[in-house]
Amino acid sequence: MLRFALTCLALVTVGGARSQEPARSRTMALTFDDLPFVAAGQAYFPAATRTTSELLKVLRQHRAPAIGFVNEGQLNSGAERLKAREALLQQWMAAGMTLGNHTYSHRDFNTQTVDAFRDDIIKGEPTVKRLMAARGSKGLFFRHPMTHTGDTKEKKDALDAFLWSRGYRIAPHTIENSDFIFNVVYVRAQAAGDRTLAGRVRDAYIDMTMDATAFAEKTSEALFKRDIPQVLLLHSNVLTSESLETLLLRFEARGYRFIALEEAMADPAYATPDTMVSSFGPTWFWRWARTLGVRLNPEGDPEVPAWVLDAYRR
Repeated sequence: MLRFALTCLALVTVGGARSQEPARSRTMALTFDDLPFVAAGQAYFPAATRTTSELLKVLRQHRAPAIGFVNEGQLNSGAERLKAREALLQQWMAAGMTLGNHTYSHRDFNTQTVDAFRDDIIKGEPTVKRLMAARGSKGLFFRHPMTHTGDTKEKKDALDAFLWSRGYRIAPHTIENSDFIFNVVYVRAQAAGDRTLAGRVRDAYIDMTMDATAFAEKTSEALFKRDIPQVLLLHSNVLTSESLETLLLRFEARGYRFIALEEAMADPAYATPDTMVSSFGPTWFWRWARTLGVRLNPEGDPEVPAWVLDAYRR
């Protein structure tokens, strides 16, 4: 998604800097959307297999728990069909990771009726519920596609009540890096044999992630007067798999250790209601700021570089 920007006057300044800080004791939950895999023009199954293996290898090396949000519709597409694609999810489970529901077909709630969106959630349940039930889990996490949680109060309230009635917890995020945009440009550069461009895209992606992290840390201090556990939104794609080792090392250098989403959400900050009604999908810091009546200055909240956006649109 494109970065969410507010034009309000600044009451709190939360600039972001890329300079290295002394290590502090911090925690972060890692979340991955659009499992099993986000293709960007390449053959699905070979790339999905490599990406899944690489992501899980790095997560294990860093003893980092993670949750992957599944689009059930991906399991019913392509020549491999259900059995082979479900095996990718079983790899996540075998590695000790958690799965959540990301709807069947990744529809935008802004364009759907509540009833149609409910149906897509229910259709997206079977495989995730079965795999998680085999582990003894009863409740599930749900993440809205594009983190669009309701563009009217009536839609938002109705969907929140529906999710609660089915035992779901809504998965928030506090750091987002538009990796799906960078990934398209990165994969195209690789396909064209342009290693220079691919390297430049990867570097810009890592820089933006760290800038977004610095912004989130400062916003945490502004809203809660302390470091709260961060929740990073990533996607299961080639760029993320080939950058994750570097990202986790950078996070560790900032004092982070990695925890499960459920543990992160046990922090009292996550009990702050999300009262924002918007057609955008901002991080929960912007939502909590609305609830708490605090206006945040968007300065320091990084945007995708213009040259990356131009290449993505082409």
